Amino acid sequence: MSCSAQRIQNHSVGQPATGDSYRKIQKAPSVLQLAGCVTLGLFFAGIVVPSFLRSGMATNHALAVGSLRALTIGRITLLFTLQNLASALLGGLFGALIAVAIEFPGTLAKASRLPPTNIDVISGHE
Repeated sequence: MSCSAQRIQNHSVGQPATGDSYRKIQKAPSVLQLAGCVTLGLFFAGIVVPSFLRSGMATNHALAVGSLRALTIGRITLLFTLQNLASALLGGLFGALIAVAIEFPGTLAKASRLPPTNIDVISGHE
């Protein structure tokens, strides 16, 4: 609203259109606006900002907990996989040895004997 429109409106209501009363009317909203801005600023500074910081910290904490949980689960899975792999390799090795022993019983027995040493040769216990 322009100044002349306010003067006309004030004059039509029956109030005097003097300069002092117009300045008082004009200053009152600016003081109220300033008080409202200060109130909102204090509200944001006191309540909203700390809650945003807490929510950010809670988010970071949840992400860290999730990462640690994933690392722990991965570690346990790897350990069990390595144990199963070692068991499978040992089982395969023993299975292959048993299969060779069944297939060639005499050859494996001859190969497992130690060769005679000098003491055996001298004493005649070959």
